[in-house]
Amino acid sequence: MIKCFRFDTWGFSLFNQQIQWGHYNSGGSLMKELISIVTFLLLVFSCRQEAKEIIHLPGNINWSQDSIRKYFKDSIAHRMYNGRMGQGDSLNDFDKFSKYIMSGTKAKNISDPFMLGFDEEYIDTTKIDSVKRWFRISINPVFRTPYCLILEQMAGKSTLTLKMANGHGGYYSGYLDFVATKQFEDSLYYSISQKLHQIGFWRITEDTTCSGGLDGEIWTFEAIENGKYNILTRWAPLHCGNAATKQLALVGVQLRDSSRFKEYLHVKTGMGRTEIDNWYPDR
Repeated sequence: MIKCFRFDTWGFSLFNQQIQWGHYNSGGSLMKELISIVTFLLLVFSCRQEAKEIIHLPGNINWSQDSIRKYFKDSIAHRMYNGRMGQGDSLNDFDKFSKYIMSGTKAKNISDPFMLGFDEEYIDTTKIDSVKRWFRISINPVFRTPYCLILEQMAGKSTLTLKMANGHGGYYSGYLDFVATKQFEDSLYYSISQKLHQIGFWRITEDTTCSGGLDGEIWTFEAIENGKYNILTRWAPLHCGNAATKQLALVGVQLRDSSRFKEYLHVKTGMGRTEIDNWYPDR
């Protein structure tokens, strides 16, 4: 939308004042012409282009959790960059979709499309479950299969869930196409919880020793315990970062091994085991 000053009032007044000034102070036509040019340029540059975001909201959709997931799966999940960077318009751009459709959820990672890609819930920080004992790691590896690990203590057992999406890490999330769940003795959750406390997970914020990179992997760690919630995002934490970051990554490797991720990935994709080891290192 173009916005300009009104020429019929302010413009003519300024124009007349400048012409009069030129007439009484120069007496020549050259000065009047110069003043006219300056006035014209002033009016031209007073106009500015103002971008107006136009979002077309489908009027026939009741935005329940099911409809949000369906729209994401059908229109965003397999779109390059999940519709961002000009790859989608209106709600097909995930940034706009999360802003206008999921604004009621106060999650710190609401702009991360991979959570919907894994068919996972965003954690609303205004509604933390005080009895929930839960840990989640989502991994977005460039050029590779995205996956997510969820460990939760439930009914005296530790439940570990592995999820994989059919996306292309670093480019688009895809959508959930593999789930495997295993139960362990309660000691698994307790051992992971103890490691998180030893690492100082609940006090950690940023790791300023790693500035990130273009490729690699993005790991997001989240946990809920005793009514507290924390989330950390790290780039290639096995290779970049301080000691706490690398210890967190090793916790992820432990859970990944416990979930049998590499075995399932071999069956799912047909990748050779040596190739998998190279793409998904353990240290």
